[in-house]
Amino acid sequence: MKKIFAAAVVLAFLSLVAGCDKGIEPEPIKTGVTGFSGKVTFIGNWPAGITRTHIFVFKNPILSSQDFSFLNLSFVIDPIPYQSQEFVFNSVDQNYILHNFGLDFKLMPGEHSYVMVAQSKTPEISFDRKDWVIVGVYCINGDQSKPKTLTILDREITAGIDIIVDFNNPPPQPPM
Repeated sequence: MKKIFAAAVVLAFLSLVAGCDKGIEPEPIKTGVTGFSGKVTFIGNWPAGITRTHIFVFKNPILSSQDFSFLNLSFVIDPIPYQSQEFVFNSVDQNYILHNFGLDFKLMPGEHSYVMVAQSKTPEISFDRKDWVIVGVYCINGDQSKPKTLTILDREITAGIDIIVDFNNPPPQPPM
């Protein structure tokens, strides 16, 4: 009987030791940054007179001119140089609001419904929908009439947010 009891105690001890990974130690803290990256490819000739080209991310779809607003804005990428054929970007290094207004405007984790490349002929940035022409949309299977949701995970970079801008075949325009 003593041998069975001793064996049970040894088994219980081994189970306890093997089953306790790190006890009550907290989960490791994620050390990455939150953001997204990708590439914009331009096809065709750039329109004359363009002074601004940006990538905009909006939390909700652009269903009316009021949706193209600072209140719906999730993020803006620094300007894309005029006549670019390709533009590689990442939101961590190219935060337009931070670089131009000094505001710590961070992209929040979650779903963002509308990612687009838009161009304007106005010298200053505006949030008046009539000042912008949408020239490319992050979309489902190349169909620019079907915007694809951008999902941002906390402390991770979402890669592969690629957009085609075909000046000969522009996307449908949201309401003005």
